[in-house]
Amino acid sequence: MTRSTVEIRPDILEKYGSLFGAKDVNGRSVNAEALIANLTQETSEEFRTLLTARHTFQDKVVRGEQRYGFLPASLRVSDSDGNSRTVGEIRQGMLDHFFGRRTPIAWRLNPTVPIPRDTTTPGLEGTGPSIDLGMAMGALNTGAASWMWDWEDAAGDYKEQLYQAWQNLGDILAHKWDDKPFSHPKKLELDKQGKPIPGRLRKYTIDLPPAKWPTIFHRVPGLHLRNRQITMNGEEVPAIIPALVIHALNNYESQKKNGSGIYYYIPKVETWEEARLVSRLLKAMEEAMGLARGSLKIKMLNERAEYALQQEVIQWVLRENLIGPNVGRWDYLNSREEMFRHDPAMVIPDPNTVTMTEPSMSYYTRRNALLALLAGGTPIGGMAAHMQNPRAPENDAKALRNIWFDKLLERLTGLFLINGTLHDTYRQSWVATTTPEYVEAGREPLVTSVKDLQSVVDKLQADERKKLEDLGLLKNGRIAPLELSETDLTLDKLFSEEALNRLLARPQGPTTEDGLRYAMYMATEFMYQQLLGNSAAAIYDPRTGHRFMNDLATYEIFWHFLYLTVFHGVELTGDGQMSKKGDRVTPELFLKLLDERRETVKQLFAKLGVDYDKTNAELVLTVQRRQVVETTPDGRVVPQPRWIKYGSRVLLSIIEEQEPYR
Repeated sequence: MTRSTVEIRPDILEKYGSLFGAKDVNGRSVNAEALIANLTQETSEEFRTLLTARHTFQDKVVRGEQRYGFLPASLRVSDSDGNSRTVGEIRQGMLDHFFGRRTPIAWRLNPTVPIPRDTTTPGLEGTGPSIDLGMAMGALNTGAASWMWDWEDAAGDYKEQLYQAWQNLGDILAHKWDDKPFSHPKKLELDKQGKPIPGRLRKYTIDLPPAKWPTIFHRVPGLHLRNRQITMNGEEVPAIIPALVIHALNNYESQKKNGSGIYYYIPKVETWEEARLVSRLLKAMEEAMGLARGSLKIKMLNERAEYALQQEVIQWVLRENLIGPNVGRWDYLNSREEMFRHDPAMVIPDPNTVTMTEPSMSYYTRRNALLALLAGGTPIGGMAAHMQNPRAPENDAKALRNIWFDKLLERLTGLFLINGTLHDTYRQSWVATTTPEYVEAGREPLVTSVKDLQSVVDKLQADERKKLEDLGLLKNGRIAPLELSETDLTLDKLFSEEALNRLLARPQGPTTEDGLRYAMYMATEFMYQQLLGNSAAAIYDPRTGHRFMNDLATYEIFWHFLYLTVFHGVELTGDGQMSKKGDRVTPELFLKLLDERRETVKQLFAKLGVDYDKTNAELVLTVQRRQVVETTPDGRVVPQPRWIKYGSRVLLSIIEEQEPYR
């Protein structure tokens, strides 16, 4: 077979050439470009087949030829190491190992290389991009247990961002910034009132010794994304491949000296076949680097409902490398929007009303933990998206309390009493900020030992306690783990129609004009930020006075919600300024809200002295309009018939285009 070579965009290669070329790794020389090329050539057809399969299956669901559900027990599954089992055998083997039954089909996660201790330290996982070196350095000072550098939802491939981030992370892990201040070229020092001090650049330092740094994870792009700066045979390579390679080859030796390893987060996987492709890539990486099978460890985002339906099989396919899966509110809701986009009865209510205490979300969170536990893995909680709001410090106390409660909710959700033995699963969870007080806010519920956890519960306020009582997590104020016996954990019960319905049930809640307005606000605010190159944007919430971290995932759920309400003409459940209870959402109502948004932004810009026409604001509204409605040749405005799976990528496709092409 003729081996192809990759081509790296000249400006990237010139400025970030140190990321490429031959690297001494584990006693051997490995060339980054050659490995990227080999992995691309070996898997390119599989990428195409699997991504096509996503759409093919969805089309069959729309036509009523398929339905979403658990995998049939008779289906035969193979892994990247040549092993083959039926789904029924995989499920039974998971239970056999958990209950100590030595059978030929018993299995567990990480059978060859155990889970590294530094990947399971109780506490909060921070997350964000490392494009900004100051932010990257600040992340190490937070006291977080681990940190997930995001090369996906929070960090797009605008200009040179990916490579700047990789370089920053590599320099930090190699200790090039230890005891060395970084003067930020664009940020000024702030006074006590939070106002910039003219002429004084903000300085950043790493204040904690390496032994107290968070454990580093690298969140790679999903299988659906392409790298826009690296091509092979004229095609952009799958973005996950250079992400895996560049991190491993540049940082393996540093992390080995640091007493850590190469750890990844894998997002957006939907099926066991996609998981097998990930496994193939990891196995090939280990072979190229001369590592034992299972040395490269991963955590996964159980953020698509399709994944949740196949979780036990995905865990088996990735058992050599997988530490555990984590939950995610926004991506999970967005996946359900997409899965049932053809069904008007399944359009979710106002997204901001669907929290993790909603029954299907609570069940999904608990099931994630249970299946990880049964397989011998470590589940991870979801995101606390609160960010500090310097302009409204009076709201900090409430935001910090919300983070504390969210993490206590997850910890209690992950408590299982199985055959009389207590299992304490959710000891890690996410936070979206480097602000130390915000990281600290969620630590207590996660790091407190289970024998002392009641003392944390006793700090609940009455309304908080009621929420947990309603979920069955507390009884009369006391911790109530979910009690299960071996007879409860059978294949018939774990993969029943009842379990399926609980997992996929439509959330209950209002659908209102104000909810549409809020969704449009959040979507357009993020779009505006992203067109400035910022894929991780702290957006002010006018309802609560808080700021929340938003990324491509939050944008997806809001604009898809707008699309579906217009496409299906969803009935409103309450009165609004422009509508009445019982009215249907129409393209005309959507356009009225869009016009209202335009006027609001124009008024704001006028107050700030900003020329509206010299900003991206109108481009944002144009994209939002075209995503949701279209104008027919005879001038009628109708719902947009085309669904875009990851519509946020539309913004990334136009971000660097010149004005005439936008």
